[in-house]
Amino acid sequence: MMKNIFLVLMGMLIPMLTANCSERKTVEKTETSETTAKTGSAINVSASPFKKFVVVTSEEDEPLYKRADTDSPTLMLYEEEGCESEDCEMIYQWSGEPVKPGYKLSSDVLAYVGRILPVLDEEGDFYKVDVINHDINIKSGYIHKSCVSSIDWEPLNADILEKPSIGTRNRVIKEGKYRDIVFIDNEDELWGETLEVGVLLDGYIATPSSYSFECAQNLEQKEPIEINDKGNDLFLTYSKSLSVILNGEEFFQLDPLKLTDKQIENLVETVKKKTEMVKYTYLFPNRRLEYFYWTE
Repeated sequence: MMKNIFLVLMGMLIPMLTANCSERKTVEKTETSETTAKTGSAINVSASPFKKFVVVTSEEDEPLYKRADTDSPTLMLYEEEGCESEDCEMIYQWSGEPVKPGYKLSSDVLAYVGRILPVLDEEGDFYKVDVINHDINIKSGYIHKSCVSSIDWEPLNADILEKPSIGTRNRVIKEGKYRDIVFIDNEDELWGETLEVGVLLDGYIATPSSYSFECAQNLEQKEPIEINDKGNDLFLTYSKSLSVILNGEEFFQLDPLKLTDKQIENLVETVKKKTEMVKYTYLFPNRRLEYFYWTE
């Protein structure tokens, strides 16, 4: 009897070990580990709905249709007339709809060659793809299958994310209560410095996009970090002690690797609110990061 039980247990265990040790070659994985699921729920983000991606291969300007029909309206971009700054207001809407006064059709291409799109569904000769982001309030459109080809993504990990790059400093928490939480600090000449708090889920990052911190160094403050929470607007100032030091030179940028356990807790607790939109970050061949958004 004991021998039979042993054989049954081994028969169950060997396939499990084989599955756990095999390298993932596809993006069809739909389940997250218990640890990952708990961490994700701690900052109110859910697993990505995207299981397949396509890249635009056509050299022509390809339309995104409202329905799986080439006779249906197409997604258009209109821009504010006379605006010459980098922050012009843009309006996305379907063709045939009345255009807001003071706006003109933009020459922007929405489905340009090389653009990667997450697939939500397919219908006949069309893929239903995700297009929503901070600028586009339309969630999805359709693109003809002949214009695209499938593309696989590569799993992100702590080694990749924490490799320093110009203007970007990341940190992945590797153990404890906030394991797999990711801090992403970006310094941009135009938009300034921002800090995002996300979670690493099965090789991609999920970030509550409604709650990023606007950052600035404050040489006069006594506390290493001060957080000012004004609803959807989060502001963070940090002292010189938390600045990036590279080759002996100080930069006006927060170094997430210097954050203490208490500071990490404060930052995570601040973004534990329910978010309407989530940003999902994926890595594609040639170390190309792409950002996709989704909202329930």
